[in-house]
This record gives sequence, C-alpha cells and structure tokens, in this order.
Amino acid sequence: MLVDAVIKNCRIVGIDGVVSGGIGIDGGKIVAIAKDQNLPSADEYVDAKGRFVIPGVIDPHVHYSLYRPYEEDCKSETRAAVCGGITTEALMTWGGMDKLLASYKEKFEEAKSTVERHALANVAFIACLFTDQHIREIPEYARDLGITQFKHCLFLRGKDAEALGIPSFDDTKLYTALEIASTLAPPVISMIHAENVEIYYAIKEKLMKNGRKDLRAWTEAKPSICESEAVNRVIAISEYLNVPIYLVHISSSESLDIAVQAQARGSKVIVETCPQYLSLSWKDFPENYVPAKCNPPLRDERHIEKLWWGIQKGYVHCIGSDHCASVGKGELDIWSAPAGLPGLETLLPVMLSEGVNKGRISMEKLVEVCCHNPAKVLGIHPQKGTIAVGSDADLVIVDLDESRRVKVENLHTASDFTPYEGRELKGWPVLTMVGGNIVMEDGEITGKPGVGKYIPRKFF
Repeated sequence: MLVDAVIKNCRIVGIDGVVSGGIGIDGGKIVAIAKDQNLPSADEYVDAKGRFVIPGVIDPHVHYSLYRPYEEDCKSETRAAVCGGITTEALMTWGGMDKLLASYKEKFEEAKSTVERHALANVAFIACLFTDQHIREIPEYARDLGITQFKHCLFLRGKDAEALGIPSFDDTKLYTALEIASTLAPPVISMIHAENVEIYYAIKEKLMKNGRKDLRAWTEAKPSICESEAVNRVIAISEYLNVPIYLVHISSSESLDIAVQAQARGSKVIVETCPQYLSLSWKDFPENYVPAKCNPPLRDERHIEKLWWGIQKGYVHCIGSDHCASVGKGELDIWSAPAGLPGLETLLPVMLSEGVNKGRISMEKLVEVCCHNPAKVLGIHPQKGTIAVGSDADLVIVDLDESRRVKVENLHTASDFTPYEGRELKGWPVLTMVGGNIVMEDGEITGKPGVGKYIPRKFF
C-alpha cells in the first residue's frame, strides 16, 4: 500500500491520552495510525521529531469584513489562521458590511466563492441574526445553506444599533429566534453575545462627563454585571424553551458561576472564552492604549484565574479567538475606536504558553477545548477535531519548547497591532496541514490559496 504522506515519530494527542506512533494520509484523509515500523510506504515523509501532533485547531468565533473589505480579509486572515495552527474557521461576519442586513440566501454563493478562492484554512459560516427576516429564515439557512449556528447580538440595541443602522435586537427577537431553534434538531444551536447595554450607556455617560478616555474607563463602563445579568436572562429563556445555547466570549467570574449553576441543573449551556480573557488585563497596557479595546473588555487577574478553573473543571467548553482585523485604532480615543482584537495567529500559542507550559491544563485538555468540542458544536465531528482513521488530515505539529517574542511585523494578519506585542510565548505550531496539504512550515506559508473549503453542516 502506497499513501500520499506519512508523519512519523509523533506524540499523537487525543482527549483521552497521548500515544507514540505515526499517521498515514491518503486522499486528504487519515488512513492509518500505527507504530512507525507498521506504517504504509508513502510518497512523502514528515518527521515530527518526537513532538506533539494535534488535530487542526477549530476556531468557532471569527469575524471577517467588520472593518476591512471582505475579500481582503479572506486573503490575509486565512494566512494568519494556518500560521497559528488553525485549520477551520467559523465566520460570524462575512460577505461585507454593506450587505449586513441582506438575507443570507442572497449573499451566500458569492461569499462562499470569494472565501474559497483565497482560503488556506477551511471555513464554516455562522449567521448573525440582525433582522426579523434573518430570524424567520433560520430553518432555510440550516436546510439549504448548511448553516446551523446562529448568533444573537444582545448588545445591538439602543444608541449603538442606531449608529450602525441596525434594528435593535430586543428580547422579542431573542425569544422568537430561540423558539424557532427549539423546533430544530442538532447541530442547530444559538450563540449568544450576552450583554446588558442599558447599564453600559448609563456608566459611559458619567465617565465621559468626567473626561475619562483611558483603557480602564472602557472596562469600568462595562462591569461584569453587564455580562452576568444578560447571561442569567438568556439562560432563563433557554431553560423555559428547553433549547441549547452557546455563550460566546465569557469574560467574568460572575457569568461563569451562573453558567455552572445552570449546567448543574441540567441546562444545555455551552461556554466559550477567548485567549485574551485568559491572559490579558487592562493593567498590562499603558493608560491610554486604545488598541486593547475589545468587547467584552479586558478585566483582571481574578477573572482570568476563574476562567482557567472553568476550563480545568470542564465548565468552559470551547476557545474562540473573536478575531477581527483592523488598522488605525491607535489614532482614535477609547469611545470612538472600534472594538476587537486580532487573535487567530496567537490563539494556540497563548493556550500552549499560558495553559500547558504553565501547568494549568494538559495537552489533552487543550485538544478538548480547541479541537474536539468546537468540532462537536459546529456539527463537523468526527470529520474534524480528532485524529482518527477516516477523519480529515487537518493536523498540527507543535513544539512546546519553542519560544518567540511576539511582534506584529512577524505576524500574517493585516492588523497593525497585536495585544501581545513584545510578549514572549512558549509553545508554537511548526507545521500545519489542511486536508493532507502542508500549508505552513516553520512559520512560512507553503500552501496555495484554495486549499481550504467551505464546510456545510448536515441538518438532521
């Protein structure tokens, strides 16, 4: 038997343990997992040199075209993804901001074609529900487009929604969308940005009157009660309708406590957090460092350690980057600058450096929250998210001992900053494979655009 490629001398990581051996790949699929001497002959051999091999990271929370043209993000940010060991991205905004309110049926084919022309990583689409039409069409998106995850933006109401020309996402929309989702089978799930913006508006007004424009003012304007109150409200509605929900980018100890209590009651509450909420505090930056503005805001060490505890105990299920590329934030003040951080290329290094290498989590737990669980949520497991015979050959070789000092000039994102500038991270991906194709090796892009594909999810 002759196969396309063999990766030998691996430490293969799964959620249940680490095994030594190698991996045979043919036709983009894993066809053998065995001791090196028992692997089939191959056209190409890769020596992992005793390093860890993990499934390709699946990022369930990525934004394209928020602040840049959609096609430009498709060109640059997919490069950042594979250099960070991410082989599948789930896009929450896509197709262009000028088409934000259009039916996803109208913009789907063009958006799919555009991203596939440039993709080095695989792509799944998530539908953000901005309009009543979007909500009515949920069953059609699932059935016809393979979109089975739906984003609910609770922060888009009042002044901020008006400024963007977007209808307010009130509790009527929330209830109606969750009610429709409750009639549909897995993997349909509602993804919730839980935030009480009325509290934020009141605090923001006071801070602005006092002339505050510092980074800490952004954190103070959005205290944890903004998130935790909304989390509590959303969980109450989801429990009443008996519908699963996915809480995106949870940032606070209080919100996690509420989710843990709901999980203990048997509620179907999946929790996501992000590397920035596991590794960064507003205290880490100069007083007026506007680029670190993100939503939810950066908090402090108490919240950081509680979120790591949640991962360790299995209460936090997924890690998403909430990535968006932007330029020029540093030229604006804290109130007018766009919120959001680039994070595709640093998601895995942060989890390796701050998690595995600091003893907070094991490699198995990393695979669970960065690969296995996101694949389950998106409805693409065991096609992806695991190293098993028959699964796609989306694989990453990781060097746990490699240290790099992060500099934006060495990253592949179009963003002109990184919140990790100057920070040393230990543990980096050194090879990324998508569908059996090596697309990144030793920090250099080796794949051709178009390797990545759109992944429709099957609606049962």
